[in-house]
Amino acid sequence: MKIHAVVLAAGLGKRMKSNTPKVLHKILGKPIINYITDAINAVDAIDKTLIVVSTHTEAILPMYKGSGTSIAYQNKPLGTADAVKSALIVIGDDRDHLLVLAGDVPLIRPETLEALIRQHLSHNNALTLITFNAAIPGAYGRIKRNPDGTINSIIEENDASDQEKTITEVNSGIYVFSKTALTLLDRIEKNPKKGEYYLTDIVGICNASGLRVEAAVMAEEAEFVGVNSRADLLAAQKLLQQRIASRWMTEGVTLMDIDSILLSPDVSIGQDTVIYPNVILEGHTEIGQGCTIYPNVIIIDTIIGDNVIIKNSSVVENSKIEELATIGPFAHLRPGSIVGSKAKIGNFVEIKNSTIGANTKVSHLSYIGDSQLGRDVNIGAGTITCNYDGKKKYRTVIKDNVFVGSGTEIVAPVTVGENAFIGAGSTITVDVPDDALAIARGKQRNINQWVTKKGLIHKAMKHPTSEK
Repeated sequence: MKIHAVVLAAGLGKRMKSNTPKVLHKILGKPIINYITDAINAVDAIDKTLIVVSTHTEAILPMYKGSGTSIAYQNKPLGTADAVKSALIVIGDDRDHLLVLAGDVPLIRPETLEALIRQHLSHNNALTLITFNAAIPGAYGRIKRNPDGTINSIIEENDASDQEKTITEVNSGIYVFSKTALTLLDRIEKNPKKGEYYLTDIVGICNASGLRVEAAVMAEEAEFVGVNSRADLLAAQKLLQQRIASRWMTEGVTLMDIDSILLSPDVSIGQDTVIYPNVILEGHTEIGQGCTIYPNVIIIDTIIGDNVIIKNSSVVENSKIEELATIGPFAHLRPGSIVGSKAKIGNFVEIKNSTIGANTKVSHLSYIGDSQLGRDVNIGAGTITCNYDGKKKYRTVIKDNVFVGSGTEIVAPVTVGENAFIGAGSTITVDVPDDALAIARGKQRNINQWVTKKGLIHKAMKHPTSEK
C-alpha cells in the first residue's frame, strides 16, 4: 500500500506584503515549508512527497533538489482542488492514498499525521479530514454535520450564513483521500464568487456518492495555525517557541526567560545548561551539558562541548567549541573556527577560520584569521594575524607554548616555532625558530629636553575654587 503526501505551496501569499514566497518566510531561522516536509518525512507510512508550486513560488525548488521530493506546477491560481489535480498529473496512479496539506501550517506534528492516517486506514474511509474546535472560527471553513453526527459538508466563511458562522468546529485543511475519492475531483465546480475550485467541496460530493467521510477531531487548536500575514508569522513563532522551550525544560535545561530566548527546532541542549535572556540559538546548534550562555548571545550551526561558558554579547557561527572553554564577552567566532578545551577567547576578539589549541588564551582586542594555534599559547592584547595581501589569504601557524607580546602583527604566511617568544609591538614577517625570541620593532630613542626646547610645555589647568 502506497501513501503519497502533497504539500500545497502555490499560493501568492498577498497578505504577507513580500517579494518572498509565503512558505519561505522563516520561523526561528527555518523556512515555514521545511516544518511541514520535516513532519511528513518523520511519518514512516508515507512513501513519497510532492510539493505543488507556481511560477511565483518556484524559489522553493533549490531547497529540495536531490531530496527525492517531487515538484508539480499549478499554472494558474484556480484553487486548492486544481492544485491537487496538478499533483496527480505527476504522481499518476502509483498511489493508494493521498495525504494533502497546506504549506503554511508549521506547527503540525508527525504524531498528528500518523493518527490521521491510522484512522483513515482502520475505518476504511474514502476521505478523512482533521477538524478542531476553534475559539474564534474566523476564516476557517465550518464543518456542517448531519443529525446523526456524520459530516455533511464544509462551508467556507465567504459562503456561510450567519447561523453557519456560529459553528465552532472547523476544517484544518489536512486530508487523506482514497484512490476512489480522488476520482471525484473532476466533479468539483468553480465557485461563482471566487472563480476557484474548492477542495472542500469534495466532502459533499463523496457523501452524495455514498462514500464514507469521517473527521479526526483534534484537541489542540494551535497545531493548525496557518500563516497568512506577518501577524500570523509572529503568532506561530511564539507558539512554536513555547513548545520548544517546554521540551528543553523537561529535559533539564534552565531557561531564564522563554519570552526572549529564541530556540530553533533543530537545536539540541544538554542537561544542566543555563541560558540567560535574549539568547538566539539557530540552525543545527548542539550545546553540551552544564554550559552557561549569558545574555545577548547569538549561536548559529555550532557544536559546543560540556561546561562551556559564553559571556555577554558574543556571536558564534559555524564553529566548534570544546569542553571547558570560555568565550567573550563581545567575542566573534566566524565560520570555520575551532576552540580547544579550556581555551579562552576574551573580550573584543575575532576568530575566523582558525584552530585555537587547548588551554590557549586570546584574551583581548585581537584578530586571529586563517590561523592554527597550538596548545598553551598566550596571545597578547591587540595582536593581529595579517592574512590578506589584497589578492590572496595566507595561513599563520603558531606552535605550542608560544608567547606573543601585545600589539604584535604577524604577516602571513609565517610559522612561529614551539616555545618561541615575540616581543611586544613587533611586526613578524618571517618564520620564528623554536625557542627563539623575535623582536621586530624600531629601537627606542629618547631626546632629552626636546619638549622644553620646542616650547611645547602644557601648563596644568587651574581648577576654580569651589563656592562655599
